[in-house]
Amino acid sequence: MSPHCYYYSLVAVALAVWLMSSPCASAFILTKPLPSASAHHRTISIHHSSVDSIINGPSNGNGDSTITKICHILQNLQKDLLADPSKLQPILQQHQDSSADDFELSSENVVKETLLSTRIPDLQLQLNRTRTGPSTIEGAGRGLFATEDIAKGELITCYPGDALLCEYSELEIDDEEEEDFDEEDIDFEDEDYYDEEADYIEEVVLWGEHVDATDRLEEDEVFDGIVAENVPPLTSYAASVDDVYSVMGMPILDNNPAYYGHFANDGAGHIAIQTGVDDAARIGIEEIMSSYVSESVELSNALHKPMADGLHLGTFASKDIKKGEEVMITYGPDYWMNFEG
Repeated sequence: MSPHCYYYSLVAVALAVWLMSSPCASAFILTKPLPSASAHHRTISIHHSSVDSIINGPSNGNGDSTITKICHILQNLQKDLLADPSKLQPILQQHQDSSADDFELSSENVVKETLLSTRIPDLQLQLNRTRTGPSTIEGAGRGLFATEDIAKGELITCYPGDALLCEYSELEIDDEEEEDFDEEDIDFEDEDYYDEEADYIEEVVLWGEHVDATDRLEEDEVFDGIVAENVPPLTSYAASVDDVYSVMGMPILDNNPAYYGHFANDGAGHIAIQTGVDDAARIGIEEIMSSYVSESVELSNALHKPMADGLHLGTFASKDIKKGEEVMITYGPDYWMNFEG
């Protein structure tokens, strides 16, 4: 085992202990199991129910009416797509071209995939509250900044689903298949049976219809980036919607302030990045995790949360944000444990 893999294993164990014991843990809860050190993607993932009061609390600002309009638009689009399945063809074609075609998905699932990977046309006319610019965080590249005062609980921008990462579990068996399931049909001597990553999870990337074919990445580029051109993996711009879907925003699509959620940085990421194996051994994993989470939560003023029953992902203010202030969120330890620089 390499030093880095050993370090990440220590982090995973210590983080589990820390989450159960630390008073700070109530402010930061992961929705998914931590990925292994070999996992090739990472997502920003925060427990949504723990912040419902922030999002649903009283607010009479611009954000409230915009949320209502967006939800109304999405619900109407959902009804329209369910009534006319021919409009689902772009996503269905991608399913047919990939291993996703092996899974029986309901019309509701395909509609959800279509809307998660859609940028609502002209939404910037209603939602134009941010700009991008050099981050105040050293080495972070571009950041997201408020162009007007934004009250706690208001919608700041949406998180784009330029590409959609789908994790279909082969363990999900419908009722009819379950009746026919026979344990004797399983070859327990097949080593692949014990390979959970290979047998039980199928990762599929679906592209939004608005993304030009020339801008779409090959699958290995989505997960590994383009080293020769210094292009990071698109999965480093992924945010979890639920246990199946994560939306990925393309940094080259940067001219629509209604979909700027993927430019929000983590103000405490430097703690995770600058901590090496020697520091971890000297300081202690629990202390590092506690320092990171405490500072990240303190500096964050926003969070991502599903809208319209998971048909879109929004970036909401968790604190009052002043005009010109940088919008920051908490990525979480699972993201930084798999950070590759």
